[in-house]
Amino acid sequence: MQGLEGSRELGAGRPATQRRLVFEHTVEGLFRFSLRSRLSSQAWNGLRAVGIDLSKPLLPAYSDETWRRALELTVVDLYPLLPREEGWRRLGQEVVHGMVHTVLGRAMVGVARLLGPLRSLRRLNNTLRSADNYVESRLTELSPTSCEVWINEVMGQPSYYQGIVEACIALAGGQRARARVVAREGTGARLHVEWEE
Repeated sequence: MQGLEGSRELGAGRPATQRRLVFEHTVEGLFRFSLRSRLSSQAWNGLRAVGIDLSKPLLPAYSDETWRRALELTVVDLYPLLPREEGWRRLGQEVVHGMVHTVLGRAMVGVARLLGPLRSLRRLNNTLRSADNYVESRLTELSPTSCEVWINEVMGQPSYYQGIVEACIALAGGQRARARVVAREGTGARLHVEWEE
């Protein structure tokens, strides 16, 4: 895995040189399952150019830069007529919808449905950490159907994580889930999340 760059320190006990990686099943879920027949040929060529060649076996992990560039070209290709934030929110939902078709994702969905929305959100940090090795979250419960979620890294696109959180709540049985950005904090953001039982 040449060319992967180190990241700044994420927390106590983590080396500043840890490479920021997005795992194979995350890439597989989005591009092989969720968006398999929906991207243009130009987008597939663009993915190959940034380092994700879906005509070959996937690598075990990809750099965060490769992932970010792949997502950027995907948003432009899939949602050219939507406001940028809405396109990113929908792409976040697509990542979750694709992950449910992977082996790890199927197991996580089963657990989420048993736990329900709030208890599933208590495990959001584990869920996010299963997709990559650098995104972390913290939850502050406000009521049985609302909470605040802090995410340390949102790639400059907090609406992408709005979509991820909304889709996770829906998979756990929550109705009409809505996440909104409360604040941007450095590379991260805080979201207010609410849903109906």
